[in-house]
Amino acid sequence: MEENGLNLYLQEMWYVKKRTEAIRTIALKEKTTLFPITNIEFMTLQIRKIIEHIAMGNLIANKELYEEYSAKFSSNWNARYIFRDLERLNFKFYPEPVKSDYTKEVEEWITINEDYLTKEDAIKIYEKCGGLLHVSNPYGSQIDVSYYQEKMPIWYKKIMNLLNQHLIHMVDGKHIFFIKKPLKI
Repeated sequence: MEENGLNLYLQEMWYVKKRTEAIRTIALKEKTTLFPITNIEFMTLQIRKIIEHIAMGNLIANKELYEEYSAKFSSNWNARYIFRDLERLNFKFYPEPVKSDYTKEVEEWITINEDYLTKEDAIKIYEKCGGLLHVSNPYGSQIDVSYYQEKMPIWYKKIMNLLNQHLIHMVDGKHIFFIKKPLKI
């Protein structure tokens, strides 16, 4: 990865970090939107945008992918289709959560066992979060806000477990980059 590509990837992860901090601040009631439902909506929007940052980060990390996909990406913001297309270009596109084993003479990466945000989870959560972004039809079924309230800490933790320390696999299969970005859980 070119240094500029790495810097752009780290910038995407910085946005993720700031969005997770915003979620944490609202969840811990350090700040509020003044209305419980808009607090949930705010956090849900941040989760959805974090998933988009994960997709965009991979495109940036793999410049060739970005060049091939950028025109399509600019008009397609559905995570299911973005991930599907990315997987066609690089079957190992999704970040791989790891932890460092400092006890070895040469530091090793160990795949984590914690519950993390899988690619399948990301797609489902992205779509679920989309359901809360619009006003309900007063004559139709109503959105169960308590569902989102219950799921928010679970989704948050999965994102943290995925991104705190992770590997990025390059499209050529030759390069793997380890990104260590500690985030608060």
